[in-house]
Amino acid sequence: MMRRCSKCGEEKPATAEFFYKDASKKDGLAGYCKPCASERNRAYRVANVDVINEKGRAYYVANAEAIGEQHRAYHAANAEAISERLRAYREANPEIHKASKQRRAARKRELPATLTAQEWQYAIDYFHGCCAVCGRPLKDLFATHTAAMDHWIPLTKGGGTTADNIVPLCHGKDGCNNHKGNALPEAWLVRRFGKREAKKILARINAYFASIEE
Repeated sequence: MMRRCSKCGEEKPATAEFFYKDASKKDGLAGYCKPCASERNRAYRVANVDVINEKGRAYYVANAEAIGEQHRAYHAANAEAISERLRAYREANPEIHKASKQRRAARKRELPATLTAQEWQYAIDYFHGCCAVCGRPLKDLFATHTAAMDHWIPLTKGGGTTADNIVPLCHGKDGCNNHKGNALPEAWLVRRFGKREAKKILARINAYFASIEE
């Protein structure tokens, strides 16, 4: 049995695979096919976003206690599954997780925290997957080093978690991130590499920061 969509006019099988259910109709199926119904709903949401958001806020305020209890009950009953999903997500999206972790650290100190996963990936790509200071590959064959989001101006010195203050440094045995710690960059570079090499490294990193502002 076929039926014609009252929106696009196409004939499709009169089944729940092609039409949403609607108890008010004789055959129990909506007049619009699923693609047309989805498009209509999307257009409605776009045109009424403020009204929809306000209704959502009002509902939450009126039912905050019940909603909170439902969330707590769900998390208590599914704690293990939730933890597993979060672990799998962090493993599948390490850059997003790193950016989120750094933003939380900055917010605790009431510092700017706007770094995105895309901005972090740009930093990795800019330095060709290598440490911005020493040039060592951030992911070597034996996994002795990893990529660290280094606050060029440390959090303890007022540096925020922003694209213009985060650089990829190697972390691991004798890693630059391990050595730098909370030191200010210029003084640390001179101590570790000497004045001449420190000047070159600083120029390279400043050029990266300048590329972000372009």
